[in-house]
Amino acid sequence: MKTILPALIALMSLAACSTTQSASDVNDPLEGLNRNVYAFNETVDKAAIEPVARGYKAVVPEPARDGVHNVLTNLRQPIIFTNSVLQGNANSSAETLGRFLINSTVGVVGLFDVASTVGLEEHDEDFGQTMGVWGVGPGPFLVLPLLGPSNVRDTVGVAVDRVFDPLTWTEFEGDPDLDDDIAVTRTILGVVDTRSRLIEVIETLREQPEPYVALRRNYSSQRQAAIRNGQTEADPYKDLPDFDVYDDADDQGTDVEDQQD
Repeated sequence: MKTILPALIALMSLAACSTTQSASDVNDPLEGLNRNVYAFNETVDKAAIEPVARGYKAVVPEPARDGVHNVLTNLRQPIIFTNSVLQGNANSSAETLGRFLINSTVGVVGLFDVASTVGLEEHDEDFGQTMGVWGVGPGPFLVLPLLGPSNVRDTVGVAVDRVFDPLTWTEFEGDPDLDDDIAVTRTILGVVDTRSRLIEVIETLREQPEPYVALRRNYSSQRQAAIRNGQTEADPYKDLPDFDVYDDADDQGTDVEDQQD
């Protein structure tokens, strides 16, 4: 589930701030507006979200925090599975389905990540990535109020992922408000869990000479890497002939002509 601030996961790439993508490579025609929204998000974060996240991390023991994180992650598995299928990734689809079944049962609704202990790799796919795999471009960079960095493609992806989420359509007989209560609780826990895990990372971002530019660059780089699923970018020149061969041939031809003369 995409909740407030989860896009800031992209900032994890700040640990390796050197990147081949420069700030000018990102399509940002709305930079003025985006900077204003970024400033608004920073104000809200410093005033409310960050203090709560720090308190949560200070008061709640790590095993309990890990359990909350595991449950939230497990709830996203149907979305990840659907996108893995749409991307044609059979291995990711099988592992994601296996993780969901094991962690939802043996792992007590996902409280314990039993699947990882048996070697099932965790994946993270969304419809923004799926469209990227299909060849859809990212479109202009966006900073969304409270949601953080995104782009046109990923913003559409967030909406589609809600359709893929079974909890979006779940109704409980006898308690028509229960689904709304679950959604609100899930959102709040998702915000606090995500923000508490990014305390040091966001501090690093704020120490950058241009935090907005660093956020934009690293978000875009991280999303490109996610779409490639760890594969290196294709080299557009790899199939071109080695022109040194032709240079050598020309040199040899010149030598022959010189000898004939």
